[in-house]
Amino acid sequence: MAVKSLSKVQKIIISVVAGIIAALLIAAGAYCIATEQNPADAAKSIFTSNDEQIVGKWQSQDNPGITAYVFYDDGTYDSYISTVNFSGDYEVDGNKLILKNPSTSKEIIYRFTVNEKELSLTVVEEDGEKSETKENSKYDRVDEINQKSLLDIIGEAKEEETTEATTQAE
Repeated sequence: MAVKSLSKVQKIIISVVAGIIAALLIAAGAYCIATEQNPADAAKSIFTSNDEQIVGKWQSQDNPGITAYVFYDDGTYDSYISTVNFSGDYEVDGNKLILKNPSTSKEIIYRFTVNEKELSLTVVEEDGEKSETKENSKYDRVDEINQKSLLDIIGEAKEEETTEATTQAE
């Protein structure tokens, strides 16, 4: 079987297309590094805006019933610690979530990702100060926020303490 060689024009077209693809890959890599996003999250944000992804109810994985967020499509949010509610405004800027509490003039900036039904938040900046911690908090998308009262939390802590004391005594 004879191999047909490419014409000079075909070789130039292939070189130009390969150059464009290489430039796009380099630019995409630089964008992911600059915004500290993994490529899958960056690609997903092309098809679904981060604003749309974050709207909903989110319950903490580490502290279910203690911390939660509700993000509304009008740019407002509710934050829950136990049954205490804090409200404010939020903005999404790429992979950054900016929460503003107008009553306290506090502002916190998170780096965030949404994967299916999981929200990951990492504090980047708080009231203009860069965060030293890189702690990542994870939240599950839920249909209903189920917060525990302070009495429930105290009761659980006492029960846990009693259980530990009994285990140590044995």
